[in-house]
Amino acid sequence: MTDQGIAARARRGVAVITFAKAWFLLTGFAQPVLLTRALGRENYGVYGAVLAAVSILNNVVVAGSIQAMSKSVTSYGTPAIRKGLALHALLGVVLAGGFALAAGPIGAELLRDPGLPPLLRIASIVTGMYCVYAALVGSLNGTQRFVAQAALDVLFATLRTALIVGLAYVGLGVRGALQGFAAASVAITAVAAVVVLRSKATETERPAPGGVDFAREYAGFFAPVLLYQIALNLVLQSDVLVMQAVLARAEGATLEAVKGLVGVYKSVQSFAFLPYQLLIAVTFVLFPVVSKAAAEGDVETTRTMLRGALRFAFVLLGLMLSLIAGAPHAVLRLVYRPEFASGAGALRWLSLGQGAFALAVIGLTVVLASKRVAAATGLMFAMLAFVFVGDLVALKSVAFGDAALTAAAIGTAIGSTLGMLATGAYVLRIYGSVVPWRTAARATVAAVLSGALASALPVASKVAALGVSALVPCVFVALLLASGEVSAEERAKLLARVRRTRKTS
Repeated sequence: MTDQGIAARARRGVAVITFAKAWFLLTGFAQPVLLTRALGRENYGVYGAVLAAVSILNNVVVAGSIQAMSKSVTSYGTPAIRKGLALHALLGVVLAGGFALAAGPIGAELLRDPGLPPLLRIASIVTGMYCVYAALVGSLNGTQRFVAQAALDVLFATLRTALIVGLAYVGLGVRGALQGFAAASVAITAVAAVVVLRSKATETERPAPGGVDFAREYAGFFAPVLLYQIALNLVLQSDVLVMQAVLARAEGATLEAVKGLVGVYKSVQSFAFLPYQLLIAVTFVLFPVVSKAAAEGDVETTRTMLRGALRFAFVLLGLMLSLIAGAPHAVLRLVYRPEFASGAGALRWLSLGQGAFALAVIGLTVVLASKRVAAATGLMFAMLAFVFVGDLVALKSVAFGDAALTAAAIGTAIGSTLGMLATGAYVLRIYGSVVPWRTAARATVAAVLSGALASALPVASKVAALGVSALVPCVFVALLLASGEVSAEERAKLLARVRRTRKTS
């Protein structure tokens, strides 16, 4: 294939995968909005606790499996597919079986809910399927079948949301929602297997090593980032589990009340995760560029890329947090029923914490790409320790009730901020000053002022909430432009791009 053909394929790949990820986020975001209505506070809390526990394993498996299989198929072609799938099928059996066996201790003893173990066992099916499905998607990525990869992601996102929400709405409750999730994972794995196993040979085929040698080489790539991914996903999900475990043991607590509080907190997470979920796209660009720069000893390219990524991150974070942290009451009123309004304080603090976490992940991506895996893993585990201790201390310092929602969010925010500062100190020592301080200051001032306006505006109805949600980002952008953040040259380029888009449309 010519260089132009490769470039064209890459552009198509970026476009379709970006669309697929956007659809995945959209359908994933629709789930809590619909499920909170179908299940109510208490049952959504049960669903959230199960999802938090199983997501730690699932996200680790997906992140590692796609990269490992893609690299293996890129190296050896289709001979690596069947060998890799055999390893992932074995891994799926081990992880799903282990999770199912641990369901009793996790649900009944750690989280103090005797109804959780059978639900966790249903969720273990998803973990087993994800091991194989992620490997199948990784093989499509390695053979550069980006359209097929994107199509599978879109199909799975649609199928998963339809079955989870559909079975919950027909009266099957939490069990039905989890059965829908399991059924969707089985169906998409079967479809992906048909697509992948009918693949033709790639352009570069060479024999893969024998069974043991292949497994050793495969694990050599898969294992180093596994601990990092485990720590990262524990940072994202541990506050829900710590909250359930602590509140279930609190004086005056009842199981139904605990479920209700966890349900509100889990619904709040859907918005609070937005800064991280949107900025994770930055890491997809950073990682390969910094990896190449590190291999060539080009430190200046790493600094330039990181400075540019952080500038973009500060602006996008300011835009999102001006609304989410500035007017959490408006955000919750817009999408949830009034019974979830008690999570407004938690949403404010948790969104700030997720903003700090997103900045830390950008820095740690550069550390990982620079082949400092041990340092990145150590920093992520340090952040996990900060978050765990922060949650524990905060939750134990308040009485049982709605105050626990804000306490858990503050504990998570403090832990994430400490982790961000530790990461920043390490990156500063390795690469020098890369933070665009002027951008950080301008975005912060614009976010604080527009957030203060949002906080002062009354939100007596959904229409008013919609108005605030539309106004605040506009105010932030206006303040940022007035601050001189966007140069005349950048404005000219932006206007030129808009004109070109109009001409071609």
